[in-house]
Amino acid sequence: MTCGLGRGLAAAAFGALLATPAAAQLPGDSNTANGLFRMFVDSKHVLVRSLVEDFSVPLRGDADLSLHWNHERVTIPAIAAPAGSQEAIDAITTASRPIEGDAYQDFEKTRNELQGEVKRGGASVGYYHSIESDYLAHQVSASYDRGFRDEQTNVSVGTSWGWDDIKPLADQRSVTRADHKNTLHLNAVATQILTPTSVVRLGVEYNHVTGLQHNPYRLVYAGGASVPERHPETRDRRDAFLRFHQYLDNRSSLKLDYRLYDDDWGILSHEVTGALSQYVVDGFYARYQYRWYTQSAADFWRPEYATTQGVNGYLTGDYRLSRLSSHLFGVSLNADLGALAPDSPKLRRFAVSLDYERYFNSNNYSADILETGLQFRF
Repeated sequence: MTCGLGRGLAAAAFGALLATPAAAQLPGDSNTANGLFRMFVDSKHVLVRSLVEDFSVPLRGDADLSLHWNHERVTIPAIAAPAGSQEAIDAITTASRPIEGDAYQDFEKTRNELQGEVKRGGASVGYYHSIESDYLAHQVSASYDRGFRDEQTNVSVGTSWGWDDIKPLADQRSVTRADHKNTLHLNAVATQILTPTSVVRLGVEYNHVTGLQHNPYRLVYAGGASVPERHPETRDRRDAFLRFHQYLDNRSSLKLDYRLYDDDWGILSHEVTGALSQYVVDGFYARYQYRWYTQSAADFWRPEYATTQGVNGYLTGDYRLSRLSSHLFGVSLNADLGALAPDSPKLRRFAVSLDYERYFNSNNYSADILETGLQFRF
């Protein structure tokens, strides 16, 4: 669904920002501001543009406040097939967007997101709020971490509770109604310093989701008719990950990640990621990344449904619930102007980045992701 696409891309944008090593802090600096512009274009010409701002401010009592804001615009192109043709009818029927007016015009949606977190010592609490025309999301979170064995070992636990209100827009193809979705999240992560140049991290996560989990706009061909998509209203999602980071003698670092995931919808997935970061000169480095992913299909996914009841009453037109494999290649260039121009009072407060990723999977879906970022320290 459109709102799901927006939320997923926003999460990816924020994750990418956190994954990029921050530019070195200036002596005495504690306030930081980071700007990020993100643009996403896929093979179907869906366009997502995000403007992200992150702020960090010290509070009294050794506490810190961090704020994250994201303004995002999603554009889904109009139906390109001739009006009245079977191709146009098929495209309109299965579109994962509301057809409330002219399907031959672009559909646009705007989303605004605000996230705040207060951290003191090993404890932190946070709140997340996101609003768009048909989706209102809230989430509260808390976490705690503690070091052991002279800070060589760190263990953290976290939890969050999210409650979303979903109010689908008017859609001429089907009757839509307001609904909700709730998510309980739990996680535990252990980090161990192996040597002065290597770190390993092991974590587990669990999510229990209830409520609307399908696209309220998508129809599915079943039994010779078009019927609304239906997914189960509960889902238990579990995953475990292992990460290894190694610093190399040539001023580079290697990151290897593996993630195992399964849920009670029948999906089992494996993900392997490798990334190499290399300093070219002081203040300028490049990062190269590759990710491989594979998964089995959900129990109720079928390429075709013989009856309108689907499988045990469930039907889906979401290819992400089918069996698939995917590849992602990425390259990133990052420059800390403070290191490149240490004698410039203005430039030494800036850092810039440029990222490009190419994604494609076995279901004939591909995307080119271009991201630019600007960091300012004050």
